[in-house]
Amino acid sequence: MEEGPQRRQYPGGLEGRYYPRGLEGEFPDGPPTAVIAHRGFTLVLRFAEGDFRGEGLPQKIELLPAGPGGLKPRALRQFAPDAEVYLAYARAGMRQFGPDGTPESRIQNVREAAEVLRKVAGPGRGLPDAFYRDIAAEYKALVDGGEPHPVKAIAGKHHVTISAASHWLREARRRKLLPPKTRKGGSRAR
Repeated sequence: MEEGPQRRQYPGGLEGRYYPRGLEGEFPDGPPTAVIAHRGFTLVLRFAEGDFRGEGLPQKIELLPAGPGGLKPRALRQFAPDAEVYLAYARAGMRQFGPDGTPESRIQNVREAAEVLRKVAGPGRGLPDAFYRDIAAEYKALVDGGEPHPVKAIAGKHHVTISAASHWLREARRRKLLPPKTRKGGSRAR
């Protein structure tokens, strides 16, 4: 097993670091620790001594600002809905560097971590139809519910720009998951 910290950088600004023997200054007697930086905060998850794979409950969780200026309320709002996903990501990442396992099981652990990442880091290229079906259903529900700004609502929920949300809806329309956009007055947009 590698003793020092292991670091992985992923799309969407998410970065994970894993310290199987504790943070700097604690090595080699510190608890296994996962540090995740994303969306303006740093999440530090400390596991029980010897829990190199992060299978038990975290013993301590710290939510810190990723940079100067303190912890912004927006970061807290973004963290809370995804707290369980961040924990799953930390566990999957720690399994990559645990003291046991075969090369095949480590490859499987990397795949699991990547799957968890898709939920946290946000969409990338080549999104599946299921993603666009979900976005289309969400859009329809917002419109049917009388939401005056459904694109803005989707952008806020998924922590993306309005432009990105518009792109998703445009692609959903291209895939015929939503009807063509109409202009005010009923005529079809070009």
